[in-house]
Amino acid sequence: MEVFNSVLFAVNREDHFVENQVIKKVNPKRMLMIGSGGCIALSLKVLFPSLDLNVIDINPNQISHINKKIKALKSSNLEELNVNKKNDYCLNQIGKFDKMFQNLRDLFIRYISEENEITSFFNIDTNAKSRLNILKKWLNNESISIPFQKVFNDNNINKVFSDAATKHGAPDSYINYMQKKILDGLKKKDAHINPFLQHIFLGFYKSPNAFPYINAKNIHVPNLQQGSILSVSDISSYEIVSLSNIFDWSSEKLVTEHAEHLSQLHKGSAIIIRQINNHKNWIEIFDPYFEEDDFFDKYWQENDRSMFYDHIKLFIRK
Repeated sequence: MEVFNSVLFAVNREDHFVENQVIKKVNPKRMLMIGSGGCIALSLKVLFPSLDLNVIDINPNQISHINKKIKALKSSNLEELNVNKKNDYCLNQIGKFDKMFQNLRDLFIRYISEENEITSFFNIDTNAKSRLNILKKWLNNESISIPFQKVFNDNNINKVFSDAATKHGAPDSYINYMQKKILDGLKKKDAHINPFLQHIFLGFYKSPNAFPYINAKNIHVPNLQQGSILSVSDISSYEIVSLSNIFDWSSEKLVTEHAEHLSQLHKGSAIIIRQINNHKNWIEIFDPYFEEDDFFDKYWQENDRSMFYDHIKLFIRK
């Protein structure tokens, strides 16, 4: 597919705390996950070095990108990993999706806030009252919607991902969706130390401690392979499969094929599914084989630092 002819995701806009919780619950020997920007996989290998972690992505450019990131880690190249310095061309900024957030940041500065005001908001020494005043100024700006309208309209999203990314939602629904998710994230009391928000509004991470993989003393490399989940012949050997939000792009027929393929997992094994701007109840398809942990989704709707997901589902093999 033409959409896979370049790096789409320089970073995972997903919180590794989610997978971390499931690993502690299941205690797996083997885990399979979608590669994307590689941040979650590399972080999990730091936290669980003995875990047999296998990373797969249908886009060969994502696999190549993760390998380049591993090389940067081995040479302690923090600039390539976008730490403490804005660099729109470093490894953690070069994805097509990441370019959309660069545009959002530029438009936010043009229409909503001076750059030094954004710097002040994310400065740990700024007191809570001053930070709240900055936020109120932003939220009350009559142009607050313009950056989101200019970046997250269907035309722009389709240029990056094809219409597969938008055809399951209402026209231009990503505009309000992304605006609400990001602004709600800014309203949280710990917004200034949220690395996902720093990456959006500052264009870099303020600390090498943003994610475990960046500041790791020992680099543990997961197994990387190009392909799809359906191409994994030994799927039954995994105790956790983390699917990112791949079903947001998928027909019900394709989701059903995945459910049947994943039914080979053994009892007690887990799958993690994220959903962006998508409220389809996938357990209706997975129900013959899996049961849903209802508390999991509710918990992560409140605590997911990445902010982007309507749902983060945990299905357990019956």
